[in-house]
Amino acid sequence: MGAPTEEYYEVFARHEADDPLHHVGTVKARSPKDAEIFAYTLYDELKWREMFVVARRHVMWLITPE
Repeated sequence: MGAPTEEYYEVFARHEADDPLHHVGTVKARSPKDAEIFAYTLYDELKWREMFVVARRHVMWLITPE
């Protein structure tokens, strides 16, 4: 069995509990744990209150880009 393939993860964060989520970037990783580490390392310069990573394949488009 080969090594896990990389996939893209979208990174969302907010400063305060009642703030809306902001899309802050994208990371490419081989596992959700790696995505968590990469997202924190790359995007935590603003000291977010909450940060989320979501595999891109799990994001549902409501309006697709043209």
